[in-house]
Amino acid sequence: MPFIALLATAALCLGFALLPCPVQNRPPARRDLGIAAAVLAGVWVWAFLFFGRPGLFVDFGLFRLCALGAAAAWVSACVCGFRLRKALPRHVRRLGVAALLVFTALGFEIFLGNVQYFATHDYVPIQLFDYLESDVERGDNGEVILSGNSAELRFADINQPLYNLQLEGLTFLYDGEYPDRQDPLFTIQVTAADEANAQGLAGGSWDVAWKSSRSWSRVLDFSGKISWLTLSAAPYDGEYIWHSFHYSLTGIAANAPQPFRFSLLRFAVVALVLLAGWALRPSGSLWNRRYFDAPGRFRPCVAGLILAFSLAAALVPFADPINSGVATSYYNVNNWDGVSNVYFTKHINDWQKDASSQLGALAHSLLNGRLDLELDPPEALVAMDNPYDTVARAAQAPDALWDVAYYNGRYYVYFGVVPCLLFQLPFEAVTGTRDLPPCIGMIVMSIAAVFAAFGLVKQAARRWFPRISAAAYLIASSAVAGCTQLYYLLLRPSVYEYVILCGASFVLLALWQWMAAANTSDEHRGARLAHLVLGSLCMALVAGCRPQMEIFAFLALPIFWKQYVTDRRLFTRRGAVEFALFALPVLLVAAGLMWYNYARFGSPFDFGANYNLTSNDMTKRGLSLGRVAPALHYYLFAVPLLKAVFPYIHELRVNTNYIGQTISELIYGGIITTTPFLWVFALLPALRRRLSRLRLWGVVGWCLFSAVALSALDAMMAGILYRYLADFALPLLFAAALCWLALEQVLDDHRTEPAALRLTGLYRVAMPVTAAAGMVFCFCLLFAAEPWLRSQSPALYQTVSRLIQFWL
Repeated sequence: MPFIALLATAALCLGFALLPCPVQNRPPARRDLGIAAAVLAGVWVWAFLFFGRPGLFVDFGLFRLCALGAAAAWVSACVCGFRLRKALPRHVRRLGVAALLVFTALGFEIFLGNVQYFATHDYVPIQLFDYLESDVERGDNGEVILSGNSAELRFADINQPLYNLQLEGLTFLYDGEYPDRQDPLFTIQVTAADEANAQGLAGGSWDVAWKSSRSWSRVLDFSGKISWLTLSAAPYDGEYIWHSFHYSLTGIAANAPQPFRFSLLRFAVVALVLLAGWALRPSGSLWNRRYFDAPGRFRPCVAGLILAFSLAAALVPFADPINSGVATSYYNVNNWDGVSNVYFTKHINDWQKDASSQLGALAHSLLNGRLDLELDPPEALVAMDNPYDTVARAAQAPDALWDVAYYNGRYYVYFGVVPCLLFQLPFEAVTGTRDLPPCIGMIVMSIAAVFAAFGLVKQAARRWFPRISAAAYLIASSAVAGCTQLYYLLLRPSVYEYVILCGASFVLLALWQWMAAANTSDEHRGARLAHLVLGSLCMALVAGCRPQMEIFAFLALPIFWKQYVTDRRLFTRRGAVEFALFALPVLLVAAGLMWYNYARFGSPFDFGANYNLTSNDMTKRGLSLGRVAPALHYYLFAVPLLKAVFPYIHELRVNTNYIGQTISELIYGGIITTTPFLWVFALLPALRRRLSRLRLWGVVGWCLFSAVALSALDAMMAGILYRYLADFALPLLFAAALCWLALEQVLDDHRTEPAALRLTGLYRVAMPVTAAAGMVFCFCLLFAAEPWLRSQSPALYQTVSRLIQFWL
């Protein structure tokens, strides 16, 4: 039978490889035979890898013959289709290639995504409960009960090979009010004695999420026959959550055939990746078409990308039900009040003191004519000599609020008031419902940032790169929208991330509107003034979110300098009016914020951060240059710690030789090292003349300087916290996009030179690959970052993990 399979697959591969010969009216060539041999070798390598246990030729039957034949036919058909694509009529060629790519994704899902179905199809299952040696608790129907702090199941006298394990009839025995809405997690440690380890080998562990059936099975790789096997199960004990441990189990099968599970999500993702990769190949038409020659032609692509990034922004905050702040009868049921259609779970009141709901509490106070929070500080806090001493406060006033400003015996919110005025306050005023969770406002502002990313890159290209290719525009815009830290902030929708995200979004919106104003001619002066005012308003609002981000307001100088200073438009009547309208929103917002600060803390410039009840005494923190060097390393250049298993990123702990207090949280790598799209900055010396000619050094240089300055400033004022990367991530990505577009312009100017042709091909590979790599890192970060979806949302984590690690 194996020999028949080899002949059949060889015949299939050869037939498909020779098919182009009659179509192209030519004799067979050596290249055709090489393609057939390569496809045949690939199919059999796939077979040897995944049919390796117990062995490819062990019990080789009709199913394996058909599987190998189908795999060979799929690969051969895909290769043949790409070879013959140019034989299609031009008007259907694109549709044909798209269909071929979808067919490729379909085969990937069948033969790779479901490889365990093929590998285990001929297994004869063994019921390990027949070999159960240890005394275990049993249920009424004979099922095994796993409970307490741990449970151990020992199976003896097995004496046969085991290739996988499959839990059967796993049921979570939750005794609370909502048993079907729980999402628990436990870990199984596998130890076995095989032919190479008679005393036993700790083979590793695997996580089991009750609501993710994909996690109920696991491939084993022991040597030969197993004499005994021990499974030690224990609840997952995370830093933020402890999972209860009370399950029933009707059986554990070994050598269990796995079902065929077609994942529409994985199929769609692979298909979209293949379609995007084909469209952006170096010889693709998107690189040879100027975007501004027919922008309407690319509008569906732009709309699709904006929709994809916006959908991601809308979904990410709800990946972690506990921290989302929202509960319903079917979502986050543990925190649902049992009455409301939608219940907001985070509050500051007499029985709940959740710091993440500060802006909701502030909105309620403002609606009642107060600038402080309604909750009274405890008398013990008021009586303290130094309430900002963290250790003393924890001992004397343990029930004091955390991370709020405490001044003159009252609680205040030192976080920016603008998000509260935009979302929490009007929501409560209109609906009467308090404490709108931050995630809602964060979603809105993230979607606004996505629109701003595409709009800003378009306006920048219109001004400096009118010959930009459609591919470069789509990639640059997607990199600004998709390689940012905003999605990490959305995963942790608390007040800390809320104000940073709003500030970063307003910066990008402001730059977009300012660029639009600079590009609008006098024939549309009304639109020009609207863009100018809106841009200044957005930049002014940054001060009410994240004041240090106002450093990017200086980008107005390189944006408007030529028009208003060099060309002396500022000294005309029209220019003076435009300048007044430019400054008016800034003055109005500044006056409002200064009054707000003065009314609370007696100074128009005091935002109250120094009065924060946090992990250190901010009133005595001071500024120290010793914190700067470690901050620059971790914020910009720290190399990420990678691992070989999903999610492939491991956290870094800040380690310095600075003797003093350094506030830090987990870091996942510096923004330069983890965002390959920014590596284009290494070419700045080669681009210096082009950037000077385009007057872009002011924009690029200021974004780079601001990233360094904010890294140092954040470290001295607060600490080394990963979320602070978002203070400068978006403008830095925009600066990188300008460099990539300048590089395309340089290569286009020298397109007739042989060296430029080779470099153009390299450019057309490097730009999409670096952008895609940054997006992949951001995706993996969602599952690697604190507070860890592994424990917060086990079913989601395990399902995604198994969809990616399809070989487990």
